[in-house]
Amino acid sequence: MLYLSAVRYIDQKNKHEKKVQQRITDKQQRSHSDLLFEKMNTTCTGVIKIEQLTNILKQYKEGAALETVELALQAYQDQTQLSSAQFFDLLVNVHLTLNDAMGGGEKFDDLLKYIDSQLPPLNSSDRTRIHNRQQWLKRIRNISFRTLDNLYKEVMDIIQKDSDTFGNPPPKHLSIYIALLNDDRNQLRYVATTKDQENLLLDKALQQGEGVSFQVLETGKWAYFNQTKKHTRIKFFNPLAQKQSGSFVIIPLKRLQQTHAYGLLGIDTIQDKKEKAFVQHEVQFYEGIASALADIFTFVDFDKNMMKILQRFTYWIKQRCSNVSTVDYYTYEPASMNNPAERLLKHVIRYSNGNLTTFDKPKTINSREQVFKYHLEHAAVTCQSIIASFLGQTHMIQAIRGRDNFCFALIDTIIGEKEELQSSEKQDLISMYTCISKSVDELEEELIHDTIKRVLNYEQKSDKKRLTYIFDRTWYTHICDTIKQLSSEKVQEFINDKTQWNDETKQILSLISRIVKQKELDPNEYIEGLLPLMIEFDPTAEEHVQNNLWAGVEPLIQTIDRSIWQQPSSDVIKIFYDWLNLAYELKTFSKAQ
Repeated sequence: MLYLSAVRYIDQKNKHEKKVQQRITDKQQRSHSDLLFEKMNTTCTGVIKIEQLTNILKQYKEGAALETVELALQAYQDQTQLSSAQFFDLLVNVHLTLNDAMGGGEKFDDLLKYIDSQLPPLNSSDRTRIHNRQQWLKRIRNISFRTLDNLYKEVMDIIQKDSDTFGNPPPKHLSIYIALLNDDRNQLRYVATTKDQENLLLDKALQQGEGVSFQVLETGKWAYFNQTKKHTRIKFFNPLAQKQSGSFVIIPLKRLQQTHAYGLLGIDTIQDKKEKAFVQHEVQFYEGIASALADIFTFVDFDKNMMKILQRFTYWIKQRCSNVSTVDYYTYEPASMNNPAERLLKHVIRYSNGNLTTFDKPKTINSREQVFKYHLEHAAVTCQSIIASFLGQTHMIQAIRGRDNFCFALIDTIIGEKEELQSSEKQDLISMYTCISKSVDELEEELIHDTIKRVLNYEQKSDKKRLTYIFDRTWYTHICDTIKQLSSEKVQEFINDKTQWNDETKQILSLISRIVKQKELDPNEYIEGLLPLMIEFDPTAEEHVQNNLWAGVEPLIQTIDRSIWQQPSSDVIKIFYDWLNLAYELKTFSKAQ
């Protein structure tokens, strides 16, 4: 027995070491690939044309590997340009395909060196301009997404400095501004401007249909206007500016090759006494800046929506888990976007005694907390949930995994001196952890792939409500999925066990039956007549929101005796209760203005 345990331990250790080594190799390959991409990204837009790369790859090994390379490139035949991540994926795909075809022995670095050797040389002035701009973009990406004022100032300074350094002389007077969309995407608000525009634009709003801005957002493509006084579609906040003529470029703040934009970056020369046009390489650099800003706003947006998820999570902790004393939320976030592998633990939220505190400046875990920090970092690095004891308190630390399979945050649920929660609370907590993970997946899918999931009626009407209550809707659909998976035998067993039904059980079933079916059903009709309708039921649909029967749900929820969960077949009645509770909650806030 001991021998088998030792063998299993060694096997697990070897697997872990191989996994760690593969991560190191992947990281090194990505680093080398990014350096080559940077060299090819001469426009500083953050994308390169795929044609230049494929032409080089087809000549690899003096053309002897042409068929193999073309096979690997088939998956990219519909693309015209590549981001750094796509560039790396393509090269890995080519390398693996070649390695299989050649019987092994192909080195990834050899492929990179060959591509590097085939790049056309740059003259010294182009080299200087590209190098400076790439360093400036790195400076922008180095700024924490939590310090937006610093970010805005850096962007304005870099754009003006770039114009002074690389623009056509004499230097242009630039007016620069950043406007962000609201949650419902029907209003743009100016959040940052150069000093000459502060009184005119700062905190002002642009409504949908005004000017050309929303058209740029819809198309996802930048627009350039020379001689602005000739263009009637431009919205001038200063009427006098209509008589002046300058150049105006407006660029959507969107991640590369995505359609979702966070807002706009605008730059004009209207205040310049002479009419000054922008040259192509300047606008291309502004595209690169807009892309870097959008990457940072992705973090901002994700963090903002995570706060909404956590607010709802702690709301339900208060309702369902009375033995949880404290919940702490820690992010495990990159120190900068230029070095995502270096991560810091930051204490962002604390829920205690029914009160939720969000720290305006998240606290970095310091050396005085090293013992506890070890537990947090162990959970973060391994991306595994753990239970730890610290200063006599039991901590249930849940690691939250992103789409890259790395941990980006931790939820520390503290239950005091108890070793574990009672059964129903533990079950609720596990369900809530599951729903946080599902909500995170959905957020990432939306932010990265522009895929928006709208399930219930209220989500069609308001993106703000959809994002505020994404956790509740996820839990509701999770319960509906659980109902779908209930076996007929289990439900029938519950129905047959009526001797264990108390008044509250009967109330729960009666309310669900009348709300969903508009009449009282015989329990024997539940399997075929009620459960399928519950799975498809939308409590936020207009015809259901107005149902007067909801008035009886709240007093039942507030006075429910949790001891009914301890009875035989209690898991079935708990599922019914959970469904009713979540349906009521969704109905209530969808109805609120």
